[in-house]
Amino acid sequence: MATGIRARFLLGTYTGHLANGLAEPIPTPGRLHAALLNAAGQGLTAVETVHGLAPSPAAIAALEWLEQHPPTGLRVPRVAPLSNVSIKAFRKEGTIPKEGKDWKDKVTARATADGYAVAGEIGWCWHEPIPADIQETLSLLCADVGCLGEALSPVVLDLTDIEATHLLDHEATPFDPGGISVQAAIPGRTSALAQAHQEATARVPTVAQDRHTSSESAGSPPPPQAGLEQLRYREPAVERSTAPWPDVLLVPAKPSFGPEIKPQDRVQWCVTLHRALISAIGFGASPLITGRYPEGAPIPPNRVAIQYLSSSLVRHHGIDGPAFAVMLPPNSGAEIESVASNLPWLGKITHRNQTVTLAEPVAISGDSMWDTPLPGTVRLWRTDTVVVPETAPQRRGRGPNGARPAWTLKDAALVSIGLVWRDSFSPPNGNRWFEELSDSVRIHQVHVFDTQRVHASDVSRWVHKTPSQVVVQPYRATVALGDLAGSGTLVAIGQSRHLGGGLLVPRDVPVEMVLDSLGEGKPC
Repeated sequence: MATGIRARFLLGTYTGHLANGLAEPIPTPGRLHAALLNAAGQGLTAVETVHGLAPSPAAIAALEWLEQHPPTGLRVPRVAPLSNVSIKAFRKEGTIPKEGKDWKDKVTARATADGYAVAGEIGWCWHEPIPADIQETLSLLCADVGCLGEALSPVVLDLTDIEATHLLDHEATPFDPGGISVQAAIPGRTSALAQAHQEATARVPTVAQDRHTSSESAGSPPPPQAGLEQLRYREPAVERSTAPWPDVLLVPAKPSFGPEIKPQDRVQWCVTLHRALISAIGFGASPLITGRYPEGAPIPPNRVAIQYLSSSLVRHHGIDGPAFAVMLPPNSGAEIESVASNLPWLGKITHRNQTVTLAEPVAISGDSMWDTPLPGTVRLWRTDTVVVPETAPQRRGRGPNGARPAWTLKDAALVSIGLVWRDSFSPPNGNRWFEELSDSVRIHQVHVFDTQRVHASDVSRWVHKTPSQVVVQPYRATVALGDLAGSGTLVAIGQSRHLGGGLLVPRDVPVEMVLDSLGEGKPC
């Protein structure tokens, strides 16, 4: 137990939104700081100045103490979305912009019922002594907070003992997996919000400035992001594996036609091994292995996948030469037994009069495929061979803010990553789901640093099957998987991820280089 601030939501729900408009599951320490600052500026502790009410010196001291001492623990209850479908309400904004030759009474769609139900109290605590005067001021400020997040989230805040469910990881970087990542106020946040408020309210517009224009838009300017830092909190207990393929069988391979299989031939050889494995299992092979599901049956995000790994990628597992990785998804106990018992009997596979001899499989965890990154580096991932998008370009037409931005390969890469962990996101709903999925993936600190199209005359070499409406556009990419995967996790993305395409291999880059790239939007 530790002293902290407790939040009790009177309706049992929390509604707040991130900077990109997506629903926020829990209020962050940064949002708590903003709510307390708002209470300090117009609550019972506020003081009169020539410009109106303002936070008292005691309130500023308490808020700056919060900046210098982020919570060392969080209490996070179970949360669940209020709705598993996207619900939108259409309303008039009160603006009349000119679109083309006509004036339009602007109507926009706003997400509603996109909050979260919370099964208990939320708390932020400090495992260090809080000075008595700071405690007294924070207690007064908490009493003046009426809602946390939006007005739909009435709340009661108070100071009490908190039992943390998650503890601050002081060594975490934005790219580490596991736990939960939240924004917290750091020194300078109070002054940044105060300055933004002053700039927004300092001058009353003249009649000329307040007249209608055709470029009017609704809403106040978004709050500044200065003075915020991403922190990671973890459960003390061991977390379960989030690997999309938790169990992997490495099958040593020896081609008869050279030391390695060429990149453009790997999809076909993985297809060959897949067919040979199904043939060995015979009648009754599971849909998780064949990829063929009965009509109407639920289809999981991933099935058994086969990837080719060059000799340099498996040497640390004691394998001399290349290997095939037979990757099994979660909850596939029977499939593991079926695959493991039939692989050793294959001996060799043949394609167009060429053969690849197979040896005894080596079982490893899907989270321990790769070595740990070197100190001072961040593990990025580079596609081995190429990725093929699963969807046609999205974002056609116009949205609430005008013309939708062009769909890029970076968006396609975010969708491909999201589809691997599809069960972690909202189920498909509506014709904008791929756009929503790409936005949701970004919340997990996933970044696509660069993409390069691969111009090939025979694109069939890079993909086994693809939907008829999707143009086969092979490309390469460098990505950070954020908290979706660990540094040792074996992952493949894209249309061919189950058979030879889209394999992600480690690329360790100095931390400073990655942070510079994020700040400047440059490729690593």
